[in-house]
Amino acid sequence: MKGYSKYFWIVHFSGDLVLINLSFLLSYYYKFNTFNFSDKYIVLLIFFNLIWILTSFLLKLYALNRIRRLDFVLYNLFKAAVINVLLIIALLFSLKVTVYSREHLSITYLLLFFMVFFWRYTIIRLIYLYRGMGFNYKRVIIIGGGEVAKQLNTYFNSDDILGFRLLGVFCNQEISFEIKEGVKSGRFEGFKSFAIENKIDEIFYTMPLTYTQKIKELVDFCDKNMIRFKIVPDFRGFMFKRVNVEFFDDVPVVTLREEPLTDFINRFIKRTFDIVFSFLVIVFILSWLYPIIAILIKFSSKGPVLFKQARSGVDNQEFRCYKFRSMAQSDDADIKQAVKGDNRITKIGAFLRKSSLDEFPQFINVFMGDMSIVGPRPHMLLHTEEYSALINKYMVRQLVRPGITGAAQVKGYRGETKELEDMEGRIRLDVWYIENWSLSLDINIIFHTVWNVFKGDEKVF
Repeated sequence: MKGYSKYFWIVHFSGDLVLINLSFLLSYYYKFNTFNFSDKYIVLLIFFNLIWILTSFLLKLYALNRIRRLDFVLYNLFKAAVINVLLIIALLFSLKVTVYSREHLSITYLLLFFMVFFWRYTIIRLIYLYRGMGFNYKRVIIIGGGEVAKQLNTYFNSDDILGFRLLGVFCNQEISFEIKEGVKSGRFEGFKSFAIENKIDEIFYTMPLTYTQKIKELVDFCDKNMIRFKIVPDFRGFMFKRVNVEFFDDVPVVTLREEPLTDFINRFIKRTFDIVFSFLVIVFILSWLYPIIAILIKFSSKGPVLFKQARSGVDNQEFRCYKFRSMAQSDDADIKQAVKGDNRITKIGAFLRKSSLDEFPQFINVFMGDMSIVGPRPHMLLHTEEYSALINKYMVRQLVRPGITGAAQVKGYRGETKELEDMEGRIRLDVWYIENWSLSLDINIIFHTVWNVFKGDEKVF
């Protein structure tokens, strides 16, 4: 049995569904002392299952990297449970249904969380045990000893649950990394006999693609001996290494930047999420928060409630970004960045900035389509002009709508950019976000943003 790691999600998913329904059933019996479901609870159970399935796939709970580590499992289960609770509450609220027992739902979620976590833990331990007995591995060797081979070596040895067993590294040059005990190393010429003797399943070629004759010989050898041959190209010379390969008929075309948001469906999903999320915030939070903050701002200093500033948006189009005014009015608002101890910041403004409440009017920008909930933060027009001339990849961030929060903000690149390297770090994460977008990533960034607000951020002032 080889190569079944990618199907482990089916085991996890099936177990989760069984435990979801078992939790619901046990909770129902505890509350009502019967297994005879009423029609309304059958409907609730159906929605319960559908929402869990939707949530788990949106958050990619069953991706291999999220089911092999217990800390990831616990964290992602918590996120899924929170979102599931919110969706169930929203559903019952929108339908104006009040006939369901809150005690039943609370016990269901409590049982579900602990049962699913115990299930995941048990499965992970069983997989380790199974592989510890020598089953379900792909035997692999690496051709080459450079940096790419080093990265592969680290990956293959990082976790048994990945399903690879590195048996050898072959290269005519000096191998640039330490090889694990028991792994064979040798010159290129010796790999063939080793591959046959050890029944190798896959060979990973990491040497230059210019060695066309050598590659052809390797392909012929692998085909003859039923070994899968894989070429690992070296894209380390490029700043961003995430690439995509597509074919124009038989012509392979390598795209050095994969952008999920160029796909219409992904754009539709993100925009729908933005509209729904911003609408809920505007109706349920901003509707009562706005007049309270407006009064406080008016009492603290002269000037308008909202601060409106021209910012750079998608495709570098200018738009008016809204914030609660946190500073006294000045002529340099469009050219001078806020700094620590800035005497322009009002007393109420300091609180608004520290709590991030000053950003809430930007949900109006999101609803109108100028911004997104998550994306690169919009910069002043002057900053866009200055930094685009200094940082090569700066304008890449303008390929998507700017966001209220973003990957750079939750990773420590928030607030004042004193040095050029601060902005470079922000741009690097902004471009990473564009290349790796998913709805689950957006939700993850929102969670971290909220957490940072409660935890406090020293870069916010």
